[in-house]
Amino acid sequence: MQIEKMDPVGRDRVRLTLDSGESIVLYKGELRLLKIREDGVLSDETYLKIVKGILPKRAKLRAMNLLKARSYTEYQLRKKLLEGGYPENIADEALSYVKSFGYVNDREFARSYITQQSKGKSRRELFQKLQQKGIAKETLDAVFSECYGDNTGVLADETFDEKSVIIKALRKRGFTGHETYEEKQKILAYFYRRGFEMDKVYAAMEEYLT
Repeated sequence: MQIEKMDPVGRDRVRLTLDSGESIVLYKGELRLLKIREDGVLSDETYLKIVKGILPKRAKLRAMNLLKARSYTEYQLRKKLLEGGYPENIADEALSYVKSFGYVNDREFARSYITQQSKGKSRRELFQKLQQKGIAKETLDAVFSECYGDNTGVLADETFDEKSVIIKALRKRGFTGHETYEEKQKILAYFYRRGFEMDKVYAAMEEYLT
């Protein structure tokens, strides 16, 4: 394969563009080790060494290091690897590797997120936030059913009280009931953006003022 161009990626890496249209990101040290030069030819042996050995091993290590710092959903971790220049098939291979050890589990991620965030967010907002993190609706439906829909969920002893959350937010924002129309609209918009149902917000406002 002919190497058409080599572009720097940051200070330590280089993106190789091959005549096939494929691009590969390698560290400068790897380029020296493999004796790769711009406008040169990439032998089949060297190509296989890269895509079957160097990149998969490095992608798995990268995924493990990312997970040491924080939890990721499958979507987030895959996106992170793709942004790092790994081809889709190698990113998927690395993702399958960490999933096989249970290091990435969307169901557990969602359950943990709900447990930590439920007291400050409505269920609708939690659902939206988790969808934005790339978790499938079917997975979220199952987890929310566990957490809120029966007596075996992880939040069975921590019933979410939306009214209390709304009243707490009203108190924090200094709500008096004497706000101007524009000020009230801003408060309502605050709750709307967070997924609270407006009838519950109005009811909480009424109770707060009595």
